[in-house]
Amino acid sequence: MSEKNRVEKRLGELYCEVRPSAELDDAVLSRVRELRAREAEPRRRVLVSRRVALVGAAGCAVTAGLALGLPALLQRDGTENAFGLAIAQAAETGEAIAVEATPDGLMPQDGTYGSYLKLSLNLSASGEGLEAVTYRVTDSPVVTIDRPSVHDPIHEYPVVSLSTDEEGNIDSLAFDCLTGADNDVAYLTISNEDAYWTADETLTLLKTWLDLQSSWIPSNDEYAQREGETDEQHLGRIEALDEQAEQDHAALQPQIDAAHEAYLESFRAHAATQEDFVAWERSLYLSSFTCAEDAFEQARLEATASFAGGGTQTRRYRITLVDGYEQVLSERFDALLAIDDDFSQCLEEELPWHEYPTPTEGQIAADPRLSEPIFQIEDVTEA
Repeated sequence: MSEKNRVEKRLGELYCEVRPSAELDDAVLSRVRELRAREAEPRRRVLVSRRVALVGAAGCAVTAGLALGLPALLQRDGTENAFGLAIAQAAETGEAIAVEATPDGLMPQDGTYGSYLKLSLNLSASGEGLEAVTYRVTDSPVVTIDRPSVHDPIHEYPVVSLSTDEEGNIDSLAFDCLTGADNDVAYLTISNEDAYWTADETLTLLKTWLDLQSSWIPSNDEYAQREGETDEQHLGRIEALDEQAEQDHAALQPQIDAAHEAYLESFRAHAATQEDFVAWERSLYLSSFTCAEDAFEQARLEATASFAGGGTQTRRYRITLVDGYEQVLSERFDALLAIDDDFSQCLEEELPWHEYPTPTEGQIAADPRLSEPIFQIEDVTEA
């Protein structure tokens, strides 16, 4: 989901249980519709194919949320049951290993960028008697939500998580290693809104305007019927809330308008020329990755292998940006522009969200800038 869609979804959830007057309803929804011009759920998706890969006598192919690109091979370390990711040989070398940005590597998916970054992942593990591998994300930073949506009433969530198309965010991914097993397509996702919104002055102004538009709306909890409250009392309290909300909105409207104008002035400065706008979009594209780095560095990708004899082994991995990532991302941005450099919708709507394409395998093969590693992985099990 693009950053713009996440903002629009957030606003929609905040408005979903408000019971304003018809006049107030029209005023609010007309502004919300301005932000929904490009809303489409789901967006174009280029998914990693489901597949089964056999490595050695027994194999486990995992199409999962973080593509590592090389098979996970059995590593003999003197124990009866042992495994590790061949690409993460840092357990032996003490070095992190770069991962190519390809469908079999750590590649951004669905054209997303911004505070929400989605990476495809393919892992395959092999070992004698290996039956299953379960992946988890541990030690992720946590974001607290002051006003959760009625549709998603959690008050906090991890910045780094695993997800699948079928289930959304999940706590763990269990993959069957039996021959012919068809495992779910899954992803590693990073949602680091606080860091991203504050990384650019114009984005900060945009967020200020968006927050003001919903700040006068009572929370969902305020509209809920309280224990011991009769229906008549509940209805009366709702009407009072609506009346107060309408007054608060009217009082706040000059501040909302001023915040909108401040954002538009900043946006239009970036859009003065095509060259200026592309330079700004490049900086936002780089920020989407750099704002994810701190969360990535704290979080750990944990893999637990289960063997036929009942034994298990767990290894932990750290993922970080490669050295020189600024140049890698800038060149990748240029390569994406060669596929799609049409910013007309951004300029028309005066919003920065451009959905960059997810390159096809053919496009990646034809342009080496699209396969340069963005991330590296390191085995930190013993750390």
